[in-house]
Amino acid sequence: MLCIDIGNTNTKIAAVRGARVMRSTRVPSGAPAHEVVRAVARVARGGEAIERALVSSVRPVSTARVVRAIARATGVDAIVVTHRTPMPVSIGVRRPDRVGTDRLCAACGATRGGRRSAIVVDAGSAITVDLVLDRRFLGGVILPGPSTSLDALHQFTARLPSIDFARGPLAPRRIDDTESAMRWGAALGAAGGIRAAAAMLEARVGKRLTTVVSGGHAARLCLLLPHQWQLIPNLTLLGLAAIGQDLDDSV
Repeated sequence: MLCIDIGNTNTKIAAVRGARVMRSTRVPSGAPAHEVVRAVARVARGGEAIERALVSSVRPVSTARVVRAIARATGVDAIVVTHRTPMPVSIGVRRPDRVGTDRLCAACGATRGGRRSAIVVDAGSAITVDLVLDRRFLGGVILPGPSTSLDALHQFTARLPSIDFARGPLAPRRIDDTESAMRWGAALGAAGGIRAAAAMLEARVGKRLTTVVSGGHAARLCLLLPHQWQLIPNLTLLGLAAIGQDLDDSV
């Protein structure tokens, strides 16, 4: 199964079998069509024939280009997942059409293997902290990711520098220079917001829940989060595969 997650910054492309990501790559979400075709072809080669392709996208301007690239590289017509697509979790929010499919796919990934309830954290350009209760997606909290916070500080202030959160130290040793102060602020703001959001969701349901963490900044931020929380890379891709399996089972 070919699973593609079109995010705000990067598009992740993976061949998934069961609960395993067999091969994967990524390209910038604004990459031209020929780069996307090459990336899809690289992932599709060297394994079993691709039988189904599913796409989750939060960047509509890129969706059609990626779907065409999949057809060109594999001959498969991709399914673009929406809130109307049958999936392993139901949707219990007022406006299902306004929920990003990446959040729904992450919820499906978090409930694989028999788990029915969880708090699902996806830490990327935006951070989402969502509640899944008895396989029902109930919404949650959306926060700016650490890179987004740093970009905003640079853009809207006169003298603060541009900083790449992903390339520098998560927790600088110093506190007496501007760059270190900004890095600490981005890291602590993101981690503290996640912890507060998770605590609020647990308080709403009145019980402790398993918390799973994924996304581009997840591995770094987990150093500042409770040790018992589970880091699950590629959660959205695994959720896409779970949706694809449900579609296969219903045929």
